[in-house]
Amino acid sequence: MALTARIPAAIDAAGFIPELWSSKVLEIVHNSLVCVPLTDHRWEPELTKGDTMNVGLSNTVTAKEVTVGTEGVVEDPASGAMKSIVVNQWYEAPVVIDMMSRKQSQANLESIAQREAAYAVAKVMDTSVNALFAALSGASILGTDGSAITDDVLIEAVEQLDEADVPAENRYWIFDPSSKADFLKMDKFVTSDYIRGENVVKTGLFGERYGARIYITNNLTAYSTGSYGCYMHRDAIAFIGQENLKVTRVEQPLKHQITINVESLWGVLEMRDTFGVAIYTRKA
Repeated sequence: MALTARIPAAIDAAGFIPELWSSKVLEIVHNSLVCVPLTDHRWEPELTKGDTMNVGLSNTVTAKEVTVGTEGVVEDPASGAMKSIVVNQWYEAPVVIDMMSRKQSQANLESIAQREAAYAVAKVMDTSVNALFAALSGASILGTDGSAITDDVLIEAVEQLDEADVPAENRYWIFDPSSKADFLKMDKFVTSDYIRGENVVKTGLFGERYGARIYITNNLTAYSTGSYGCYMHRDAIAFIGQENLKVTRVEQPLKHQITINVESLWGVLEMRDTFGVAIYTRKA
């Protein structure tokens, strides 16, 4: 109930009771961005100059039975083909703050501007990775768009990577909140009969399933009703950040303002098609 009476009632409070502005700000909610760190960055240190990193591909060498008196057929370990990671994505998010607001604001506008600009660019970087999920495994997507993810779908995803000889380490699940809700209805995620007690879901935080950690994000590429989740090995997608979230602060006294700009320059490429599989989620 609102306060309507003051004592004594005759006091005109308008000139005496101030309204205050907090030095803290209720910041806008951000998506959790998880995709970029889960990709293969091993080529990143090599691309100090240039815009393309060419990665050679090896051949499978096949052993053959020895035939006495016959020279064995020489195998070529190099295929002559290559994958080219092109650094061609360049984004920025400039924010301008006038000198009067900078001086008079009770909140740190420059700090807020830098955080928001960095997030804006990081979100585009994250999206450039998860936009590739749908093409993994020859665009053979598991599950049904708009339907709950089942344990059978998860097991099929594991089977696909196992059959492709994908290493068990460095595998990840990437899903959205609707998938998390689906998992919370599965006994295998919440019952200690199936998993070690310390990994039972108690607070909504996920550990791992079938040897791979689960990451939840709201920033997945939408399909129709749902989005493209993914089960993948780190080496499925390569990422080269040639300029990672560079912050530039330019004082412009003649314009009475400061410009804070965040920019990134990067490239991303699907490297191993069989090292990942997309999975439809229930809701975008």
